[in-house]
Amino acid sequence: MSLLALTPIDLKPGGATPTDLNAALTASPLGSNTGVTFPNSGREIVVVQTNATGASIQTSEIGTTVQGQTVPGIASPSQVASDISIYGPYPTQYDKQDGTQDVEVDFGTGADIAGVVVLRLPGVY
Repeated sequence: MSLLALTPIDLKPGGATPTDLNAALTASPLGSNTGVTFPNSGREIVVVQTNATGASIQTSEIGTTVQGQTVPGIASPSQVASDISIYGPYPTQYDKQDGTQDVEVDFGTGADIAGVVVLRLPGVY
């Protein structure tokens, strides 16, 4: 399983510098990867666009363990073709337990994902 490492795009408060979501999704195809990772501050959301012929289930992996046992990821309903969906924000319980504070999001059928972008909401958590 290969993961695409994404850097969140900071949204600017007040709308003075809007983010072109279409351009951001086009610039960030999943390629041959099966999921993404990104640094998490608790303010990140993931925007996923499926292609015209595919549908995919998105699973947000949970990094926290309970008494040493892994916690199963949270799977979304199948995202339909040509759809744009938003997931998150992600509390710190989703962070990987490797010290990176990264979150991992996997896709059931990576070939059906046209683009993925991570946006960071303004504010302090």
